[in-house]
Amino acid sequence: SLYAALTTAKPDLIILDIGLPDINGREVALKLKQNPRTRGIPILFLTALYSKEDETRKKHMLDDNVLFTKPYDREEFQATIKKLLKDKKKILIVDDQADVLSMLGKRLVAEKYSVIKADNGEDALILARSEHPDLIILDLEMSDMYGGDIARMIKEDPETADIPVMFLTGMFPKEDEEKGGHVIAGHVLFAKPYDARELVTVIKELL
Repeated sequence: SLYAALTTAKPDLIILDIGLPDINGREVALKLKQNPRTRGIPILFLTALYSKEDETRKKHMLDDNVLFTKPYDREEFQATIKKLLKDKKKILIVDDQADVLSMLGKRLVAEKYSVIKADNGEDALILARSEHPDLIILDLEMSDMYGGDIARMIKEDPETADIPVMFLTGMFPKEDEEKGGHVIAGHVLFAKPYDARELVTVIKELL
């Protein structure tokens, strides 16, 4: 049922028991980490199979996932959850091309970013305010609104003015991108088609 739920929803965190009746929780975690759609989701093991001494010896980690044994300290548990959710940077991708949203989204999830998507300017502005992402990757030539106008409205809104914006567009050739030093109107610019590794490197620098 977990796998079925993850086909329609993508949580920011999974709290997973190791001693499940039908399968070992560590096997579930391994499958999730092998799936491009779910590999970026942090996992917290909560189990009675290990003693507190085992937890301490493993330094609260098991298979690169956080480990808590039952019974657990509530305050420490809540603090760990907050840290796991806070550490994951959130990126809003805005593009009216479904393939760009899908491919770029998968790449960023694989890099352990939390991804939200919008395929039009109106939704982008709503999500920028409600989700307050750490970065917005914005197509310049949208079907309903020019990307430059979206960026301007984001920067004029006190609620979103501090969010960095990166333009990703097919409007300019690679030569223009290089001549412009990857910057247009004060925002980083990447021309399509883009080098995924270079794009991820710049994203890490911005965040």
